[in-house]
Amino acid sequence: MSSPERIYSGSIRAFSLIFVALGLLILISTLSHGGGPLSLGTLLGLAFLAVGVARLWLSGTFRGWRRGRGGSDG
Repeated sequence: MSSPERIYSGSIRAFSLIFVALGLLILISTLSHGGGPLSLGTLLGLAFLAVGVARLWLSGTFRGWRRGRGGSDG
């Protein structure tokens, strides 16, 4: 893989992990402050978490982990 492709795939993984971390932090903060399952913080946290995980899945990161490798197929 050439350098620009590696930078692109690395940045996709980094931003996806940031979205997952933000989603978890929003969920933890909301639930620790007494937010319910339909509160805005819970919904936003779940949305951030879903976007991050979906982007990691689409980039092939999870598919590589299932086969015991750390990256995508290409």
